[in-house]
Amino acid sequence: MVREIQTLLLSHKHIYLRWLKAHVGYFGNECADQLAKEAITKGDPFLLPKPLSYLKSEIKSAALSIWQDNWDDGKTGRSTHDIVPRVSNKPVGWNREELMFVTGRGPFHSYLHRFNLRTHDSSCGEKGDPIHYATKCRFTLSWHFQTPTVSLKLQWLKNILTYNSLRTLFLLPMCFICDENNLIVEDNNSALIHPD
Repeated sequence: MVREIQTLLLSHKHIYLRWLKAHVGYFGNECADQLAKEAITKGDPFLLPKPLSYLKSEIKSAALSIWQDNWDDGKTGRSTHDIVPRVSNKPVGWNREELMFVTGRGPFHSYLHRFNLRTHDSSCGEKGDPIHYATKCRFTLSWHFQTPTVSLKLQWLKNILTYNSLRTLFLLPMCFICDENNLIVEDNNSALIHPD
């Protein structure tokens, strides 16, 4: 059809194509609109195939929707879900240490204890989770953040991961924990000797 139109235009030099404003009373334009509406209401089988970009967009949208449902209804990764509730195919831009902190999967007593790599899940007498190392652990004392209240814990985590200045400060204890994990040893079974 397009080739036919092009051939007709080339063979009839007196025919010109130009843009017309729609729905302002141009007779030919109004007739074309009316014919288009009739074709739609009569269910004319003349259908243009959708472009590949449309198909890709629909598949991507459906996949993200399924992924979001699985993420919302999942049983694991709930601490990460609290911080990143919406799925996306765009990376969050977190480095290794930030990912370990958010997921709690790293050289933390609480995580290693789950796999029997530590005899207990505490460090310094408290649960050895990422928050402990960032706020209370004696091994990371130089880099402590103020301990958040329970009600503000989620916002505290989001702030650390959102603001570059806080992320930079936060990376110091996390890098230390990752690089010097051999220094953070179990201390529940060892006796502290105090001079008399």
